[in-house]
Amino acid sequence: MDRRDRNIGTPARKSLLASLMRKSRPALLAAGAVAVLSGCSGLGPNDPADAALACPKVNIVRDLQEVTVFRPGGKDLTDLESRAALVDYTGNCEYTSSGVTVNVNVFLVAERGPALPGNTAKYQYFVALAQPDDTLVSKAYFDTDVTFVTGQPRAGTREELAPRIPLPKDANAKDWKIYLGFQLTPEQLEFNRTQMKK
Repeated sequence: MDRRDRNIGTPARKSLLASLMRKSRPALLAAGAVAVLSGCSGLGPNDPADAALACPKVNIVRDLQEVTVFRPGGKDLTDLESRAALVDYTGNCEYTSSGVTVNVNVFLVAERGPALPGNTAKYQYFVALAQPDDTLVSKAYFDTDVTFVTGQPRAGTREELAPRIPLPKDANAKDWKIYLGFQLTPEQLEFNRTQMKK
């Protein structure tokens, strides 16, 4: 019999996501930091028999939570194409006889800059799966586009993911970890770390 645990989050409120998309960058990043540090409050399993089989921990990596894209050779605000942040996640997990599937919805909010050509910004993010001792088992990369409506400086997207943990029947995935973040260039990572020090 399949078992489900809704422990990794509760459904995001559309009004919350819409308000995040209207905020300025400092407010947006502060809201994102709250999501990363506290995660989502969960709803535990309703059936006591399922209580022992919990979802793995989902973490948005702090240094990789956001990405700032400048046009080639650019470094100041006039060269900014776009920036984006992973601001929240929700989901659940399903236990079957062949393993655990973690259903994760990741919410991405983007802001266009003056140097963006056209109305679409492209980003790449990753989903990494780690054992309880933090040994990396897999890392998958995903490309996503965010299209801005003309006249609107911000837009968002919901990414639906379903990483699978191959475990024997009745094995518990609660101590496994799933890491989310943008796949950054060394320059983008250094930019993030410099901004965090300010």
